[in-house]
Amino acid sequence: MKQNNAMQLKIGPKILLTMLAVTVPSLLLFSLLMIRSGGDILMKNISDHLEELSDISVRAVQDLILHSQKNLLSIAASPDVRSTLVALSGKDGSGNLKKSLHRLEVSFLEFQQMETSIQAIRFIDAKGFVLVKVREGKIISRSGPLDTALHMRAVSSKVGRDFFKNTIRLDSEKIWISNLERGWMEGEEYWCPGMVRFATPVFFADGRRAGVIIINVWGKTLGIMINRLIAPALGKAFIVERNLIDAKRHGIYLFHQDQSCEFGNQTGSNIRVFHDFPPSITKKWMRKDKGISFHPTNGDILVHRYFSPYGNAKRGWVIVVDAKRDVVLAPLAAVKRKAKLSALAIFGLMIVAVLFFARSLTLPIRAVIDGTHRISRDLSARIRITSRDEIGQLAAEINQMAVTLEENIRRRKEMEIRAAQAEKLASIGEMAAGLAHELNTPLGNIKALASLTGKDLRENRIDAACIREDLDDIVIQTEKCSHIIGGLLGFARKGEVKFSLNNINTCLAEAISLVRMRSEEKKVAITLNEDSGLPLIKVDGHQLEQVFINILLNGIDAVPEKGRIEVSSSFDGKAIVICFTDTGCGINPEALSKIFDPFFSTKETGKGTGLGLSISYGIVRNHGGSIDARNRKDGGAVFTLRLPMGKTGENG
Repeated sequence: MKQNNAMQLKIGPKILLTMLAVTVPSLLLFSLLMIRSGGDILMKNISDHLEELSDISVRAVQDLILHSQKNLLSIAASPDVRSTLVALSGKDGSGNLKKSLHRLEVSFLEFQQMETSIQAIRFIDAKGFVLVKVREGKIISRSGPLDTALHMRAVSSKVGRDFFKNTIRLDSEKIWISNLERGWMEGEEYWCPGMVRFATPVFFADGRRAGVIIINVWGKTLGIMINRLIAPALGKAFIVERNLIDAKRHGIYLFHQDQSCEFGNQTGSNIRVFHDFPPSITKKWMRKDKGISFHPTNGDILVHRYFSPYGNAKRGWVIVVDAKRDVVLAPLAAVKRKAKLSALAIFGLMIVAVLFFARSLTLPIRAVIDGTHRISRDLSARIRITSRDEIGQLAAEINQMAVTLEENIRRRKEMEIRAAQAEKLASIGEMAAGLAHELNTPLGNIKALASLTGKDLRENRIDAACIREDLDDIVIQTEKCSHIIGGLLGFARKGEVKFSLNNINTCLAEAISLVRMRSEEKKVAITLNEDSGLPLIKVDGHQLEQVFINILLNGIDAVPEKGRIEVSSSFDGKAIVICFTDTGCGINPEALSKIFDPFFSTKETGKGTGLGLSISYGIVRNHGGSIDARNRKDGGAVFTLRLPMGKTGENG
């Protein structure tokens, strides 16, 4: 009972563990799904927002480029430029070129002061002399080289510069755009901030090339737009050059919050984007026009867009927005904290509910377990519980089951006894002819001896010695009959199962003697190879004799005339083994698995009950043993019984 109580005390923890096993994973899964879905939604919104910002930046850069191009073409088509070209061609008749150049200087200055994105405006004649230059709100004087054709000094000469040579060859209203780079301030010892040159050719009225108009647009204008894309607390934005034509410029920073990183090819720092980001990301920037990436180390969100003011997929600008993951996903961290707090609260409530539920459930369950334990020992015991819930119904059903089981066991025992007795009588019927012959012989002898003795008495031939001898013979024959009848009565008697120490060899010999007449009638030889060292075993000898007789009778029926049945006994250290081997035709393989089933018979109708082997199987199992059948390779069948020591009857 202590062991049972120990088991009962585990019900509560088991319920708790079960609820935990169900609830905890559910809470974790719910929390993970909520966090994951929230993270996905937040990440999608952030990514969409960053991509939208990148698209805005590209449109802003496009607008700046288009605006600068329009400004350049407006300047080139202005009246002051046209009048200067007329004066330069000598067709105005006045020959006052200096006045025209001065008016152009004033016009350029006013335009530059009005358009703050322009750093400088220049007019260069066809020979490469800078005749007019306005820079950062100032007119630059013409104090440079002498233009002998015009008999005046120029601001400077750009005759050998690439941007001049590239522009002077363009058609009308075509625009040449330079790299975004730092320029060298004439007469100064430092680089000016980054800028882009826009240049277009101008022509005389007769179609001859008159020179070029150039404007320098501040690169800081781009920087202002990029800085507005994302707050410094959230991340940063920068511009990188994609240049698959010029390796020296490929990957340099054109704009960065840290200005020391910019134009590494000009400053000598050689800082490139490839030094700061892994190849898996930079390859996308240099090959794809747009996309979104995640930094493998810190998880930052990187959105890029490509724009080429040159209309070239191999040369242009990559605008990158780098958002700090920890900052932009801060709302997700708050969601995680709330999810954890909610899960802990639900977990605590679940623990309280489970403990209450376990206590209210385990008490009636313990009553059911105790009652069931009593019923397992005594079927007349009952569970004492008065609740009307499901547990009460369970207890009532168990009580009813005990009543039914008790009645079924009683009926089963009665049926088993009747079936066994019926099979005994059937076996006696099969042995009747042989037993009648067995009894006829001693009875005939008794009759003859009595007739002779009576005749001698009637004829007054009294010989005491002869009469005494005849009477002794009659006693012997009578004892023989009594022995035969006693064996039959002992075999056929109906009684309770009684276990006692028996010698299995004796039981086998008795069974063989009872079927001897039947075997002799069919001329079947039965031999017994017994192990004389068999230990005594506690069994019901009469029941085992019935098993042995059933097997022997089946063997006699299956063996042809002059066949053999060999019976052997042995002990393997754990069990007594009895084998019945015959030389018959064997058992049909299809029937081999059914021969121990009730009412299954291989004999013709009317020649068997189909209960012999089934009853034998039940008797052996009730003794804790086993019985099986198999076919021999060279013909015939083998029945093997095992009666283990310490498991049969009351043994051990």
